Amino acid sequence: MNAKVISGIVVLFIGLFVFFSSMFIVSEREQAIVVQFGEPKDVIREPGLHFKIPGLQQVIYLDKRILSLDIRPQEVLASDQRRILVDSFARYRISDPLKRFQAARDERTAARLLEDAMESTVRQVLANEVMGSIVSGERAALMRKISELTNQRAASFGLEVVDVRLKRVDLPQQNSEAIFARMETERQREAEEKRASGRRDAVKIKAEADRRVAELVADAERQSQTIRGEADGQAVKIFADAYGKDKDFFEFYRTMQAYRKSLGKDDTTLVLSPDSEFFKLFVDDGK
Repeated sequence: MNAKVISGIVVLFIGLFVFFSSMFIVSEREQAIVVQFGEPKDVIREPGLHFKIPGLQQVIYLDKRILSLDIRPQEVLASDQRRILVDSFARYRISDPLKRFQAARDERTAARLLEDAMESTVRQVLANEVMGSIVSGERAALMRKISELTNQRAASFGLEVVDVRLKRVDLPQQNSEAIFARMETERQREAEEKRASGRRDAVKIKAEADRRVAELVADAERQSQTIRGEADGQAVKIFADAYGKDKDFFEFYRTMQAYRKSLGKDDTTLVLSPDSEFFKLFVDDGK
């Protein structure tokens, strides 16, 4: 093999190496910037096969997909001077690769820029709202406003925010403990007031029940006296009628009643004077 053939093979290999080194592929999920000595020379948004100057130019790939950024929790002062803890995140994409490259050479720096912008926007928006509005149903409107303002700032470094979410809006730990202690004191005060009210109601109910019982007892006594009086009147009338019909039988009946009352028990001892009317009844009975 002569020298010309060898030289030709070497040149061919070098040519192939240079040719393949000049090619690069951009996928559908990517976009790229061709950089020469640190300066951007071309922006490639379309996927496919592309070329660069080998050895002089480099290709920096940027993600075309929607990315997520979790914002670190921060304390925000609401318009009513209440401190709240806000935890949020954003979804964004690279809308201008050239601006993104000029503002931040790597993904971490770009994320920090967006995070700073969003933190500033969150403080700005929530500082004009009272805490009640922030934790209530107005949160969706606040997130839209935060997204719009963050977008205005993110556009300067080639990013577009497509969504912002406030994951958690809460009181700081020290505020939560103070509020919990105050709520506990208020609940205890309300419970004591209800117990005192219950005791007052119990006294009233007991007094009303006692009054009602006294009235019922008095009414029962009155009715019983009335019935007893009527019964006594009927008994007197019955006695009078019986006496008028048969005097001897009536006296005999009264004598039997007296015997039963006096001698009704086994251990009864009766001491009578011979001259007493009651003794005469025994004597007369013995005749």
